Amino acid sequence: MKKSIFVLFLLFSAAISMNAQGVEAAAPAATAPAAPVTGANNLEVRKATDALAEKYSLTADQAKQMYTVQLRKAKNLAQIESLKTSDPVLYETKVENVQKSTLSGIRRILNSEEQVALFQKTQTEIRAARSKKQKELVAKKATQQEINTALISIYAE
Repeated sequence: MKKSIFVLFLLFSAAISMNAQGVEAAAPAATAPAAPVTGANNLEVRKATDALAEKYSLTADQAKQMYTVQLRKAKNLAQIESLKTSDPVLYETKVENVQKSTLSGIRRILNSEEQVALFQKTQTEIRAARSKKQKELVAKKATQQEINTALISIYAE
């Protein structure tokens, strides 16, 4: 009986490790290697963090969390940079996803009523600016690609 359980345990362990190896082998082919955050980018991350810490009057703990969010944003943007020329539509989709992810991360950090109110006010202003820009470009008969590019560039945080 003990031998049967031991053999089953070994088979189970082997199956898990083979499955994990298959997943690890497939993952790098599907995604580009993550670009490291360079000194210049790290400075930009620090500046963005400091600006947001000042804007939202963040505590030291919140500022540390904000730095993590901004660092993740920089890494994600660096990782998709090559798509800018090779596949602009996919690039814009991914930039939009990075923006949404960053905003979600920022919103999770904010915990006082004043911080949340300021965040919501900023998002309302961004939506209004995007709406205005979209109406402008539609009136000029811009292509959908041009409209999307312009709207993605209107971003704060």
